[in-house]
Amino acid sequence: MLWVLTSAAAVMFATTVLSFVVCALAWKRRSFPGGATLPLLLLAVAGWSLVAGLEAAFVPLEWKIFWSSLEYLGSGATGVLFLWFAAKYSGHDRWLRGRRHLALWIPTAVALALAATNVQHGWIWKDFLPGPKGSNSVIYIHGPAYFVVVAVVYVYIVTACALLLRSAFRAGVPRRRQTVTVLLAAALPVVSSVLYMIRPGLLGGLNVVPASFLATVIVFVLGLGFFRVFDLVPVARHALVERMPDAILVLNTEARIIDANPSAVTLLGLDDSAVGRTASEAIPAWPHLGLACSQQEERHVELTLSDDPLRYVDVRVTPLYEAGPRGVGCLIVMRDITKRYEAETALQQANEQLRSHVRQIEKLQGELREQAIRDSLTGLFNRRYLDETLPRELARASREAGIVAAIMIDVDHFKEVNDRRGHREGDRLLSLLGALLREHTRPSDIACRYGGEEFLIVLPGASVEAARVRIEEIRREYALRLRTEGFAEPPTLSAGVAVFPTHARSDDELLRAADDALYRAKREGRDRVRIAAETGDTNPNFDAGDPESGAEAGAP
Repeated sequence: MLWVLTSAAAVMFATTVLSFVVCALAWKRRSFPGGATLPLLLLAVAGWSLVAGLEAAFVPLEWKIFWSSLEYLGSGATGVLFLWFAAKYSGHDRWLRGRRHLALWIPTAVALALAATNVQHGWIWKDFLPGPKGSNSVIYIHGPAYFVVVAVVYVYIVTACALLLRSAFRAGVPRRRQTVTVLLAAALPVVSSVLYMIRPGLLGGLNVVPASFLATVIVFVLGLGFFRVFDLVPVARHALVERMPDAILVLNTEARIIDANPSAVTLLGLDDSAVGRTASEAIPAWPHLGLACSQQEERHVELTLSDDPLRYVDVRVTPLYEAGPRGVGCLIVMRDITKRYEAETALQQANEQLRSHVRQIEKLQGELREQAIRDSLTGLFNRRYLDETLPRELARASREAGIVAAIMIDVDHFKEVNDRRGHREGDRLLSLLGALLREHTRPSDIACRYGGEEFLIVLPGASVEAARVRIEEIRREYALRLRTEGFAEPPTLSAGVAVFPTHARSDDELLRAADDALYRAKREGRDRVRIAAETGDTNPNFDAGDPESGAEAGAP
């Protein structure tokens, strides 16, 4: 008979099946650290159990030796993958990357080679003894190489358990439950392997190590399926603290540094002796850190870390307490905000420059606006501005039942002044008149150069008499000012006054009425003021060829 299904083989095959089931469950919950390695570990357990079951089932000794040789692949892979899983789970897998990880498989490869060539040297098995009658088992008498291989596997397992224990002590409650689940799963195979190594003949020579993995499988089934301890994804301390870009210092009540992450070492320039020293000793530039901790109150400030180079930091101080009001120290979190501060400073400067440019643009726009609506020679408003504002003034007067007076002014014999004294002297006459009109008008009035030597004053709310008095004052003042300026024969002013709505119903009618009154003043001898008639003071007999009524007098 080649093989027989014994109870030991049945237990191994059951372990194999359950290992595959748990592997599927672990693969669905592989998001936690080391989660992708756990299914590989369970596959190694399944392979080891399967080979151990075949060794227990086969009857011929050569077949038992063959399957026992393959067990070294399962046991070696289980040890390596268990260490790999523990390193990833605890966050200490950096030293297992690349060639170091491949080096872990060397003892497994050597063990397989020695088992395959055991006939030549006997280093793995020195002898084989039959087990109890009817058990279909063999008691293996191990050679020296076996104990070396087992020692290496134990180094892997002990290292893995140490990493898991360290992780459990430093973790919160959910993480501890996960770690305890893994340690319970690993405990029984470790104990059974020790017993098997010390007493090979125990239980009739049956290798109970693969069988003990049935308990491992059951623990993982309970942990994954029922208690769902791996549904919470833990994060290792080095991912939270060691790798944080923020600098973290922990001080006790005596202001001594008891912990500092790499970011704090880099930011503050700490050396290896910083831990255990007071903050004022380790960081002489920041003596107030110890004071902040001793006051046991939460703070948030922004400080200058150094002047050369200039660096700014955001500092948060949080008191630490035991159960109760007693303080045990403080946690200091520092963030380098130099780039942010520089960006904010640059942004403020850019905003200030932008505001300066806006003010300059607004000033230029105001100047352009003034240039567009004012006459460059006299500084008075021009005809364009009059065309924009006069209709609005009349519309408002209509709504409020008010009045608007208009005074049309012309410099008498201006063409003769240009001809005899030159255009520069004529410009000086017009400039002086413009200055005089600005002085004798209110902010609500509109004084503009209507065209050539003609000027117009719009007086909102002024009656005919008020307008007449105003222009008479201007005429007298103009004559006096010209004599003061050295004009021997100063020219005089003629003016016409019209009032809305007494003399006109629209802006065009108002200007025409004031202009007609002006022409009447010129016909009657100039140097005088005339009021428009209520029916419109037109003058069909006025000579359009008069020198002062042509391009010089009326053309804009």
